[in-house]
Amino acid sequence: MYEKPSPRVLWSWVSILIAVAIPHLAVGGWLLWRLFPRLVMPFLLLSVAAVAVIGLWYLPRRRENMRYSLGEQRVTVRGGVLFITSRRMELDAVRQVTLLQGPIERRCDTAFLLISATGGYLLIEGIDRPRAEEWCRGRFPL
Repeated sequence: MYEKPSPRVLWSWVSILIAVAIPHLAVGGWLLWRLFPRLVMPFLLLSVAAVAVIGLWYLPRRRENMRYSLGEQRVTVRGGVLFITSRRMELDAVRQVTLLQGPIERRCDTAFLLISATGGYLLIEGIDRPRAEEWCRGRFPL
């Protein structure tokens, strides 16, 4: 059974998008106003359109397509926006599970799980922090 990430992960992504977009618009607009005043309005329109597409289409679609599953034999992570990919890892191959949590994830009470194995790694985004801590302690809900 596939599970979706927490709905709060979308808010963390939107927070990051806003935190990046505001300085970009301010510095870019100021530099263009100083150097090429005619290009300020097209720059601002394109930038706002790009932020709107990312915030209103890309991020919700990305969260909608994300799924993870922990079975008796393997961990499976599915995701993508235009192309859906699926990555699997056998539980016998798991060597380390690392919980990653930045300030925005702490605020939203979500986390990333980096599952490392001999042949590669899996990244699970937007998992609830209590569940991620259980997985880190090795108590997989089988």
